[in-house]
Amino acid sequence: MLALRYYGQRDIRLEEVNLPPLKENEVLIKVTDAGISQTQINEFMEGPFIINKTPLIPSQEFGGIVKKVANKNDEYLLNKMVAVLPLVSCKKCIYCKEKREELCNNFLYHGLLGLDGGFAQYCIARKENIFLIDKKELLTFVEPILVGIHSANIYSKFYNLKKKKVLILGAGAIGISVATIWRDYFKADITLNDIIPQRENIAKECGFEVLKKDRLKKEYDVVIDAAGTDPLSSKPAFIEGFEYLKKGGTLLNIGTYFHPLELIPSNILLQQQILTSIAYNSADVQILQEVIDSIKIDFSKLIQKIKLENIIEDGYFALEVNKEDFIRIVVEP
Repeated sequence: MLALRYYGQRDIRLEEVNLPPLKENEVLIKVTDAGISQTQINEFMEGPFIINKTPLIPSQEFGGIVKKVANKNDEYLLNKMVAVLPLVSCKKCIYCKEKREELCNNFLYHGLLGLDGGFAQYCIARKENIFLIDKKELLTFVEPILVGIHSANIYSKFYNLKKKKVLILGAGAIGISVATIWRDYFKADITLNDIIPQRENIAKECGFEVLKKDRLKKEYDVVIDAAGTDPLSSKPAFIEGFEYLKKGGTLLNIGTYFHPLELIPSNILLQQQILTSIAYNSADVQILQEVIDSIKIDFSKLIQKIKLENIIEDGYFALEVNKEDFIRIVVEP
C-alpha cells in the first residue's frame, strides 16, 4: 500500500509499505480521511519531539471503512465507517487502574507514539480503538473532540463549567473543536480569538463570538491556550492568556510547546492557576456519542481535501509556509 512515512526532521517519504497480518481483536481499515495537525507539522519542521519510533506513518486524526476483521464475531463491523481512537493503554499500570489512561506508563498513540497512523491507504487498529460514526466530515475531528471533552472534564473537577466566561486563543481545528464542545455540551459562554483573519471569519460562520485582541479585556473565568507553538504569533498564547484572566481565573493549556517559555511564577501565583490537559481517557470516550449529538456546527466548513500522493507539497509544505489559508487539511488516500 502507499503510505507517507516520517524518518526525522524534514525527512518524510511516500513509500510502498507491506501490511502485517491481523492479530486477534484487530480490524483492517481502508482509510478515507486523515487530518494534518499542527503537531505533525512541528514534528516535520523541527522534530522528532513526541515521535519515538521511526519510520512512522503519521496522523492521529483519521478514520475510514472496516474491510477485514480478525474475529468472526466482529463481522458486523464490515463496511462500517469508523474513526480511530488513537490512544492505546496497557490497562495494567497504576494510572490505567485509576482510569487515567492518558497517563499510562506504556502509553501508545496511533500516528505519534509507537503505532502507525492514517497517512496510508490502510491501517490496522484494535476493535476497542474504533468508534462507529455516521458523518464522514467528523472522521478527522473525533480525536480533537475527545481532547475538548477531556479538557472540560479536567476543569469540571474543580468548578461548575456552565455559563463560565471562556476565551479560547487559537481558532484552528483544535480550537474550534474545543469551543464547540464547551459551548454546545457543557454550556459555557465562549469567545474565540486568532491572529489569522480567515480563521476568525470561519469561527464567526460557525456561530462563535470572535474578538480582536484590542477588544479583549481581563474578564474571563477561563482562558484556553489552543494555539501552542505558533511562529506567526509575537507572544505565546500560554503567556498572553494571563492578560485576559480575571483574578482567580484559570489558564488551561492544551496547545503543544517544544521550546522553553519565559514565565515568572510570582506574577501569577496569587491571582490565577494553571491546568494542563493532554489526550483523553475512557471516561471521555463514554460520553463521546452524547457530545457528538449535541454539536451544532458543520465541520465540513473547516475542511480542505488533498490526495495522499500530493501530501508532501500540498499538505506539509503548504501548512509550513501558508497556514493562513487552512484550518483542516484532510488527506484522502
